[in-house]
Amino acid sequence: MKTTIHYRFSALALTAGAALLAIATPASAEISDKDFSAAMDKYMQSDSGAEKISSTVERYFQKKQLDSAKKQQEQEAADFETQFKNPVKIDIGSSPVKGPKDAKVTIIEFSDFECPYCNKGYETMEAVMKAYPKDVKVVFKHYPLPFHKEATPAAKASWAAQQQGKFWEFHDELFKNQDKLGDAFYTATATKLGLDMKKFDADRKSAAAEKAVEEDAEVGQKNGIQGTPGFFVNGVAVKGAYPVSHFKGIIDRWLNNAAGK
Repeated sequence: MKTTIHYRFSALALTAGAALLAIATPASAEISDKDFSAAMDKYMQSDSGAEKISSTVERYFQKKQLDSAKKQQEQEAADFETQFKNPVKIDIGSSPVKGPKDAKVTIIEFSDFECPYCNKGYETMEAVMKAYPKDVKVVFKHYPLPFHKEATPAAKASWAAQQQGKFWEFHDELFKNQDKLGDAFYTATATKLGLDMKKFDADRKSAAAEKAVEEDAEVGQKNGIQGTPGFFVNGVAVKGAYPVSHFKGIIDRWLNNAAGK
């Protein structure tokens, strides 16, 4: 890669130098290849020549970067429009849901309790729910990343809490205490929430808990989720810990569509 970039830079520098030298050479003058090469070497070694060539090369790469960024933005905008026309359909299944049943907008969240970016996603969802208390509901699906040691145990523990109707309370405690994740914390939290501890321990260590977590992750993978957090806002993908304003833009559009605006 470095060789390719160096070659392109050198070729561009020579092209730029030749163009600049050609401008400075009278049209009526004739110059041999040998003289031209010598003139180029002299020009490129001079302070003014090096400065002009460097400036030309810099402008070239700046333009290439701007063109590339513009094309990427145009592609993302086109993909965004396509998603509104063909939203992804994901079954809620038995996943925990927070918000009104008749909410116009459903946000399906794929998250990892140990992921710091998911913690930001958690805070964002809290803000979104406060901003749209009647129009938005959030569905949580597990997506523990393999390199997070406590991600899967935490997911299973939250699933066990869900079996006793305390998922969201357990969920909040996990995100508020990411630095404490571990068996002792799961037990202490379950006790704090008044759970049946015998059932809680049995559930979180069960094959059913493992299956539930794995199935959520598989759904995410099938729908293009590769990292966390990942969201689908009425089927429109938001991959990453985007700010509240980004979600509001999508939510408002769905609400306006529902209102026929």
